[in-house]
Amino acid sequence: MKNNKRFYGIRKKLVIFTILAAILPLGIMGVVLAGSINKNVTDLNMENYSHSNSKMIGNYQMMEQGFDELTRNYITNTYIQKSLERRELLPQDQVYVNRSLWYSNNQYTEYGIFIDNKGNEYFANKVISNVKPEDILSEELREALSDNYSLTKIMYSTIDRNGQEDSGIFLVRNIRHMEQNVEPGILIVKLNQDFYDNIFFDINKHAPAIYAMATMEGEICCRTGGEDQEAEISREILLEAKGKLSDDAVEAGEVVHFAADNRICFANTDKNRNLMFLSVVPEAVIWAPARNFLKSMVLTMLISAAVCIVMSAFVSHPFRKAISAISRIMSNFDGESLNQEIQTSTNTELDQVAVSYNKMLKHIGTLMEEVKKEQEEIRINEYNSLVYQINPHFLYNTLDNIHMLARMDGDEIMVRLIQSLSSMLRISISKGENDVSVKNELEHVTCYLNIEQIRNEDLFTYEIKAEESVLQVMIPKIILQPVVENCIKYGFADMEEDGKIQLEVSAEDSFLVMRVRNNGSAMEPEILDKLNQMQYQGMEQIKQTFPQKKGGYGISNVVCRLCLRYGNRFRISYESTEEMGTVCTIMLPVE
Repeated sequence: MKNNKRFYGIRKKLVIFTILAAILPLGIMGVVLAGSINKNVTDLNMENYSHSNSKMIGNYQMMEQGFDELTRNYITNTYIQKSLERRELLPQDQVYVNRSLWYSNNQYTEYGIFIDNKGNEYFANKVISNVKPEDILSEELREALSDNYSLTKIMYSTIDRNGQEDSGIFLVRNIRHMEQNVEPGILIVKLNQDFYDNIFFDINKHAPAIYAMATMEGEICCRTGGEDQEAEISREILLEAKGKLSDDAVEAGEVVHFAADNRICFANTDKNRNLMFLSVVPEAVIWAPARNFLKSMVLTMLISAAVCIVMSAFVSHPFRKAISAISRIMSNFDGESLNQEIQTSTNTELDQVAVSYNKMLKHIGTLMEEVKKEQEEIRINEYNSLVYQINPHFLYNTLDNIHMLARMDGDEIMVRLIQSLSSMLRISISKGENDVSVKNELEHVTCYLNIEQIRNEDLFTYEIKAEESVLQVMIPKIILQPVVENCIKYGFADMEEDGKIQLEVSAEDSFLVMRVRNNGSAMEPEILDKLNQMQYQGMEQIKQTFPQKKGGYGISNVVCRLCLRYGNRFRISYESTEEMGTVCTIMLPVE
């Protein structure tokens, strides 16, 4: 049935893959960026409002330094010093004291009141006699003056001025005579609106935040800002802000922040803890920039996904046609129609696929003829293989017959020789396996040594020791026989008797260690060095180590096979001296 669906096969998969390829990276990137930018933007927003608090207290501290200078001018004033002496002032001197209150004035002063130590009040060019300070001062101001020797105190309070209550920020200070030990006077200076305006100078009053200055007891002195000018800063917020302002935070000048009533509150205070400054911001304002960014990112992801879908559908069209044609022709290929070629024109690797397919068709005909010939050769080889498999059995049977005839003739030497040769052949062939157990390898070496003892009567004796735990370990076959052969062929070349061969096999750490010792002649240093370097060379170099020693130093074959099997995880080393003879140590990793 012909498939006429446009959204089918490779095109469908390509569109789906493109969507996933577009959305997944964007989604992962969006999550990562959203988390990072959300935190960064929020932190920046928090930092901005925290900076506003720092501005407020900075403005306050700059004015505070000027206030100390202002009250110092009152102390040094000649007429105010006279007013503290024991005698009463003359009327004209009292006038100058009044004028002194305004002479030292600055832009933040609304008015000043001075009460000397004789009960006279100086204010607005008026002098009132026999004034009691407690009738003017509030309880807070009296306590501040009683605990303060002669420092300027800034505080929010209410005084009784001419029978009317007057609230605001006041500077209060005890004015003492600089030469005489007399009772001090009292200076009271009220700060004007310029002081409050300067506190909030350079603050964005149009922001939705509320900025305020309050006492540590939780009474608001002044405030500004906020979308809703009637928005309240609750007393609970003020008290919590006081609790957050620890001694360490005050000492470090830090701005603390906390959440309360769905708002974020920022607070700090001066080192004397006279007043605290607050910025109260709705939580929605803090999170708004991050939320706007997330909305923009989601919209960008959706637009990108839509663009990717359209582009993938458009770009995939020529490829879909080419792939469909290739798929149809290759699916209908039955192995006989060798003239049905593929024609594509996509200017991509698909064209190369079509060319390669067409070349393949041309070669198939030739290959089919070659395969027919190869099949005939395989049948011949299989027949020969079956014939060759009979040969080992024929050889074993023949040796068994010779062994039986030798026993019947009583020739024990021949019996031993045939037994050893038969065992050697059996282990060497080992049913085509490349690995044998240590036990079988030792049996193979024993048979070889028995044969050599018969050939070289009285030339040497041998001793083989092996730990019981290593006998079943599997190793490549015919590893020890070439080493033992070298002992006899080269080690005992100058000897006629008393030769000794010792073979020890043991386990050390994770290695199987095989040591072959002989008491024959020592090796030449050049040959000893070549033997010890073979394991670190390439195959061709190993084979060319002893090119003139055909059959001799068959250790080259052993090293090649061990390199192929173990790589660089095995070790083989030779030691040779006249005193100790020669020792060959082979260390194989236990598998």
